[in-house]
Amino acid sequence: MFEKLRALIRHGTWELVLPPSDCKLVGCKWVYRVKWKSDAFIAPFKARLVVKGYDQWPGLDYIETFSPVVKPVTIRTVLTMAIMKGWPLRQLDINNAFLHEKLHETVYMTQPPGFQDATNPHHVYRLNKEIYGLKQAPCAWYSTLKLVIMNLGFQKSKADPSLVIYHNEIVLCYLLVYVDDLVITWSNSSLLTHVIHNLGIQFSLKDMGTIHYFLGLDVVPTTTGLFL
Repeated sequence: MFEKLRALIRHGTWELVLPPSDCKLVGCKWVYRVKWKSDAFIAPFKARLVVKGYDQWPGLDYIETFSPVVKPVTIRTVLTMAIMKGWPLRQLDINNAFLHEKLHETVYMTQPPGFQDATNPHHVYRLNKEIYGLKQAPCAWYSTLKLVIMNLGFQKSKADPSLVIYHNEIVLCYLLVYVDDLVITWSNSSLLTHVIHNLGIQFSLKDMGTIHYFLGLDVVPTTTGLFL
């Protein structure tokens, strides 16, 4: 919880202010998760501060909420093709993804449970950045990520907007986007270095290495090229 709070403060997520007379507050809460590795051992225990999005009013606190995520059939198709062609598969994770996008609406949030400012107990947080739980956060994050990827020369697939493709005469590269999880496969290693370097400039990026586990599935090459 302390680690997450430090990350929120470091990104300038909010300002502590006195609530205006017409202030409509949204609540927040801590969400805890035990993350498991594919070998059934426990990965780090995780805590996340989330906004109670059900307190938001449509048309006042947010407008657009839709954010596409890659379809399961697209994941299976791309990974199967990569395995059959013998292409590498790399997984990337973007840390604190939603905090990379500035909040355009004015939203006031209660102070986090257990971390209230003792000297200003009646103050509230005016949010500057998107935060998990906000209705508009996934949509805003997708727009930001899409712009960065498009500037690298990728184009959206017509079949699935969360599959982006880089293609020229000698290089073919597929990038799958599932919120802040990215999977990339390519026919030329020099492009990968370029993509990861430029994404790392824009975002706090974690290279997970060769993919073995994605969205609850073990990725296992077989003699038919399928994965399970």
